[in-house]
Amino acid sequence: MIGELRRAEGGGRMTVEEVERELARLRMGEDGRLGLRASVLNLIAVTGEETAPRVAEAVSRLAGEHPSRTVLLISDPGGPERMDVRLSAFCTPRGGGTQVCAEQITVHAEGPPARHLESIAGPLLIPDLPVFLFYTGAFSPSSPGFARLARLADRLILDSASWGGCGRAFEAVSEVLSREDLPPAGDLQWATLTPWRTLISEMFAAPQTAGELAEIEEVEIRHAPDGECRALLLAGWLASSLGWRLESASGSPPARELRFAGPSGAVRLRMEPASPAARLARVTLRSAGCEFRVSRSLERPEARATVSRGGRVLGESAAHIGRFDMSAMLAEELRCRGRDGAYERALRAAVEVVRA
Repeated sequence: MIGELRRAEGGGRMTVEEVERELARLRMGEDGRLGLRASVLNLIAVTGEETAPRVAEAVSRLAGEHPSRTVLLISDPGGPERMDVRLSAFCTPRGGGTQVCAEQITVHAEGPPARHLESIAGPLLIPDLPVFLFYTGAFSPSSPGFARLARLADRLILDSASWGGCGRAFEAVSEVLSREDLPPAGDLQWATLTPWRTLISEMFAAPQTAGELAEIEEVEIRHAPDGECRALLLAGWLASSLGWRLESASGSPPARELRFAGPSGAVRLRMEPASPAARLARVTLRSAGCEFRVSRSLERPEARATVSRGGRVLGESAAHIGRFDMSAMLAEELRCRGRDGAYERALRAAVEVVRA
C-alpha cells in the first residue's frame, strides 16, 4: 500500500469538484498515468476525536480486501465551527505499471457542520455503489441527525462493546430494525461469533450426536473480560435456534445465570468472564450423556471443538479464528448485504435477557 495526503489550501472547506480533482491527482502514478479507482462500496465511518486514530487505521486496512471510497467523519458537535478536509489514496501496484487505488476522505467537523453530517457525506459518495454506515460509539435512533445520516446507507454497522453497556446498544439497534425508514443493522460483536457458531453446529452434525442437540440441559459460556456483548449474542443465538424460552435471569452482570424452558425440558445457562490471566474463552454444552466444548486460548489462532461421552473423546476438530481487531470484524460485516435473520433473532433473545 502507498498513500499520500492532501488538504485544501489553509485547511477549511473544499467543494466536491475540488475533492474529486485532488483524489485523481493522488491516484496518478510517477509516469503520469491515472490509477484505476477500485471501489466496490461506499463506507461512511463516524467517530469522535479520541477513537479516530483507531478507526482510521481499521478502515485503511480494508483497502485490499474491500476497496472502497471511505468518508471518515470525525465529529464534535459541541466545538467551535470548523471543517477540515484531508484526502488519501491507498494504491496497489499492478502489472504493466498500473496501480489500483482505494480512496479515503477524512473530514473533521466541529460545531454546526457536525450536526448535519449527511450534508457532508452524501455528495461525496460514488453513485450506484452500496453504502455502509459504521457508527462507532453510542447514538440515538430517534435523533434527527442520526436518522438523516442513516438514510444514506444500505446497512448500518455498530460495535455494541463500545457503548459501555450491552443493554443500551441492543435496545438502540432493536429500534433501528423496527423502523422502515432506517437500514438493516449489524454488530461487530456478532461478526466475531461466526467461527464459534460454525464449530458448535458441526459438533452436532454427526449421526451419533445429532439427537443430543434437543437434549441439552446445561450451557456454560466463559468469555473474555470485555466480551459480555459477544456472550449475550451467543446465548441469544442458542436460545433462538433451539427454541428455548427465557423463564428467569439472575446474577450480577457480566456474570449471569439464565433459566430456559426448552422443547425437552429445563435448560440452565451460565455466563461469566474468564480471568484475564487465563486468556481463555470457552463454550460448553451438556446433555445427560455428552459434553460438547469449544475453547480457545488467545495465544493461538484457532479454536478447538471436542465431543466426549462418559469422559471418552468421540471427536475433535479445529477452526481458524484469526484476529478480533476492528478491521477484521468490520470486513466480516461488509460481506453482509441486507438483513441478517440469524443475528436479528439472536438480538431479540439477548434483549429479553438484559430486560429480565
